[in-house]
Amino acid sequence: MTEVARENLQSPHRSFLTEEQTFRLWRSAIKDDDKLIDEMIQKVYEQIIAYDRTRSEAVMQLTIRRNAAAGCAFRALFEDMRSDAVKH
Repeated sequence: MTEVARENLQSPHRSFLTEEQTFRLWRSAIKDDDKLIDEMIQKVYEQIIAYDRTRSEAVMQLTIRRNAAAGCAFRALFEDMRSDAVKH
């Protein structure tokens, strides 16, 4: 994390927003920042390829082709990655 980013972090304080509202605001802020979106996509790409290249490429092809199964395949890949991370 850069020094500027560390300086801008404040200790968490209680918010009157619900978790859903906080998530929606965060998602909107990310969508407005193309550079941040690109960085996030790059990190996700690196992580899924490192986890299982063949499966990741298949999931990406489904997504590129706008296949209806893409969302389920992507979520399943992430669930497996999370399960394996918890095991280790």
